[in-house]
Amino acid sequence: MAGARLDGLKLWPYEEARRLLTRGAGNAGEFVFEAGFGPSGLPHLGTMAEILRPSFVRHALRLLAPERPSRLTVFIDDMDGLRKVPENVPDRERVEQFLGRPVSDIPDPFGCCESFAGHMVDLLRKFLEPLALEYELMRASRTYASGRFDPVLRLILHKHREIIGIMTPTLRDENRAGWSPFLPICPRCGQVNSTRVTAYHPERGTVEFSCDRTFGNARPCGLSAEQSVLGGRAKVQWKIDWALRWRVLGVDYELYGKDLIDSARLSGQIVRLLCGEPPLGFPFEMFLDEQGHKVSKSVGRGVTVEQWQRYAPIEALKYFLFVNPRRARKLFLGAIPQYVDDYLDELRAYAAADVDEKRLDSPLEFVLSGTSPRRFNSDLSFSLIMNLASALGVSDRELMWNYLTRYDPGIVADEDTRKMAEALLDCALNFRRDYLEPALLPYEPQAEDHAIAEKLIAFLTNAPDAGARDIETAIYDIGRELFPEKPGKVFQPLYRMIMQQDRGPRLGAFIRLATPQRVIAILEQRLGR
Repeated sequence: MAGARLDGLKLWPYEEARRLLTRGAGNAGEFVFEAGFGPSGLPHLGTMAEILRPSFVRHALRLLAPERPSRLTVFIDDMDGLRKVPENVPDRERVEQFLGRPVSDIPDPFGCCESFAGHMVDLLRKFLEPLALEYELMRASRTYASGRFDPVLRLILHKHREIIGIMTPTLRDENRAGWSPFLPICPRCGQVNSTRVTAYHPERGTVEFSCDRTFGNARPCGLSAEQSVLGGRAKVQWKIDWALRWRVLGVDYELYGKDLIDSARLSGQIVRLLCGEPPLGFPFEMFLDEQGHKVSKSVGRGVTVEQWQRYAPIEALKYFLFVNPRRARKLFLGAIPQYVDDYLDELRAYAAADVDEKRLDSPLEFVLSGTSPRRFNSDLSFSLIMNLASALGVSDRELMWNYLTRYDPGIVADEDTRKMAEALLDCALNFRRDYLEPALLPYEPQAEDHAIAEKLIAFLTNAPDAGARDIETAIYDIGRELFPEKPGKVFQPLYRMIMQQDRGPRLGAFIRLATPQRVIAILEQRLGR
């Protein structure tokens, strides 16, 4: 595609790709992207965002400069010491005896992989599989042990005073005394969190240390020794480790959460001290729960990736992670239907675009994979399907599919539309069973609600073939008759009687989809007939 036609593309991955091209690649002409994962816990939505978003920038780079190669490295910090045992780990008491050791050296409590870290890395691979991403995994334990980091580890050892001078002003008072860039792995007890460096010998590539720091429930063994910092016998503290990776791997680009802006600045100072350059950074905002608090997996707030995959097509998740990465967004179960409907609106616009440039400047240029439905030729919404399942009180997939095809016979005429409609139906039924049903409360109509129900029953009985717009108009007419000053008051009682909730989709379209006969039956049941 002609370069001039690409100049006007404005989505954020294009802007980031242009920044990269201006900077130039630092590793033999190849742009290196990095993302990180700490395998002391399960991969989560933040992990997916950190890996998926640089993939969007890589895609933009391919479009703007197809001749420029790039790669994405997902760095696994499996030398990190285990600080606490995750709640969902079996035989937690057995695992606790390994607290303080690198997670690469802890046996897999699930009994299926070579180590605790190996199990989490295997989960990460499976977790990323539906996204169809191109990346390479690099494990800290193997990289340290291979000697690849050794030349820069020697440099860190020679410059340890300067690094301490950069870091100590940022530390709490109680952590400043004796702070060291290095964490030797104790050869006696295997712990990395309990060691304290007491002397440096740059000429020998060694440090002296004592294994005497109490860290959480881990207990030191008391060994004092001199040991090499090379070949995987020590690791560096994480901000130093970040700079080490940038320097050795030649990282050009990395995204990170807004809470790590100061850490990235410090790591940038350190990598320059190590004769390297920090990568271009992209700090993204955090996810918020329904109350506006930062999502915290450790206390059970927010939405897990497993829930997203159960309640929404994977493309809707990719779309959610694409849009507005620099703006904090609420992420809770009740918001999923709206995010899916936003995605469907974008999908309709993408399919309707009449020129290539409009599609290239659509988020779906980055979201859709080779197997993703690229059209949705229907006005069905996820909210409508979900509310239909709720109002009908059914979880019979075949029955629901019959309702949908009766409402819009065209959904089976196009393969992409059919695939998406079936995916939406499956997700809606899961959402109803898991999330909506437990929250539904029986609704007893109030005195004024009887008049509303009676008038709507009368209209639907006399006009069984009325279209969605006519039904909507009739409901407004009922509102104007019963509530002249506030006709809109008619809607909430109807939502409560028909769907057992305070709000929902447009009632005209919903009643047409559910069929007037079925809605008449629901209203008559509410009236006790």
